[in-house]
Amino acid sequence: MNDFDDEPYDDGYGEEEEGDQLVAEDWPTVHTPVPVWVMLAGLSAKAYLMYAFLAEHINARIQNPNRRIACPKQKAIAVVLELADDRQVATYRKELEALGAIRTEKYRYAGGMRQGYKYFVRFNPPAGYQGQMRLRDFYNAHPEFKAAAKWEGRTEAAKKTAAAATVPAQAKPAPKPKPAPAREARKKAAEVPLAPEVLKVLEAFRPELRKAMRETAHTDAPKTLVTAVTKALKERTAEQLVSRVLRRWTTHGYAEKFETGRLERPVGAAVAMLRHGKCPDADCEDGELLADGEPCVLCIERGKNYKADHKAAREAKKQAAAAAAARLLCPGCEQDRGTEGALCPLCVTGFENDIAGAAERAAEDVVKMGSVPPEWTDARARVLGEAEQARERVRREGADVLGQLLAAQFAARSAATDIHRLRLASLGADDDRPQEPTPEPEAAPEVPSMPVMYGAEPAPCSGLRWDGSPCGRTTEAEDGLCGVCRGAQMAQHEDLAAAR
Repeated sequence: MNDFDDEPYDDGYGEEEEGDQLVAEDWPTVHTPVPVWVMLAGLSAKAYLMYAFLAEHINARIQNPNRRIACPKQKAIAVVLELADDRQVATYRKELEALGAIRTEKYRYAGGMRQGYKYFVRFNPPAGYQGQMRLRDFYNAHPEFKAAAKWEGRTEAAKKTAAAATVPAQAKPAPKPKPAPAREARKKAAEVPLAPEVLKVLEAFRPELRKAMRETAHTDAPKTLVTAVTKALKERTAEQLVSRVLRRWTTHGYAEKFETGRLERPVGAAVAMLRHGKCPDADCEDGELLADGEPCVLCIERGKNYKADHKAAREAKKQAAAAAAARLLCPGCEQDRGTEGALCPLCVTGFENDIAGAAERAAEDVVKMGSVPPEWTDARARVLGEAEQARERVRREGADVLGQLLAAQFAARSAATDIHRLRLASLGADDDRPQEPTPEPEAAPEVPSMPVMYGAEPAPCSGLRWDGSPCGRTTEAEDGLCGVCRGAQMAQHEDLAAAR
């Protein structure tokens, strides 16, 4: 249904006496509704085709207007518009958006990794549209199309006079149209006979390539190719060019491209097979010298340079990819946890738990001490406070989250180690405190050398960890201690000696 169903259409000039006629062969059964205002809006051909393709996606049976959207893939639109690159669809999408014929919204899918467009197709013109709305508006804007008599600027009498003047007996023979200059020049060029050497080289091309040139250039001896052959004959003989053409058809990959349908310009391929290679030596023929058939030294060096440059480019690309991937890894655990280079929650929790564990160990050491220094009364709060101070200090210096957590962890561990050493010193002083005061101070005990004899049966270590739990290692030493516990015992003796 159109906008003229309510009243019969009349352009005011009556029926045209001459002109084209439009007759419906049958009633359309499968068609796309394109509004008249879109047709008369002056869109480009591809933009108009894109609108029709989008409109075809609209299901007329959908009752909810908010769901009347079209979501075809951009590559599908590019195929319909015959575009080589689907990114060119954006040009015609913007043209339709500027007209107000469509409205688009971006959305993401595949977990947010890909982006698409929702096309909202408008069948009615937007508010304030000033363009042509009906077919009547078009003919009002172009009165020269309303009647054939007015368009031709002739009256009925002029038509009768013209008809009488064109009687076959009195009509003059019409002059023959002169051929176009370019066509005449091509015709003369085609009549010029070619030299035997040129014909020999042209006939050396593969039959399938010559057939492809006839289909695209309407001849297997186009002027561009003939010029290239003539130029090449100044440096090589016809036999050498024939050998070059036959060899390069295979070695340069033209045969494979032709078989797979990727040889788009047959004439260009033929010209490329005739050209001299990239070697600066004029006597070089695809890596071999014509004089003695020896390999070309310049081509060998060029090949080495090409391989080196190609390898360097691959390494640079690989390093760039590795650097880009490393920027996405967590700097703490060096794993890709989707944090895009930031510290992952697992590492943050690990650092925070380590700081809290150091505070708990310090509190346990204070509980086990007989006399607690005033500054260590609340050991847990002191450890956490020093960790927070270290974190704030490095934050002001510009450190990132990882640097702040490392500084806080180091401060907490250092504070816990200090209170642990104070506890060990207090335990040693309580055990060795003399019952009666003596005027002379006791000499510091010497650290025993603790000779160890091995050869006993493997047995569990009798040493204890710093928190009092069993060591759990096995040892063959006669003193029943493993190397770790023995070293810890010697360190305790050294700390006691230094405290006294």
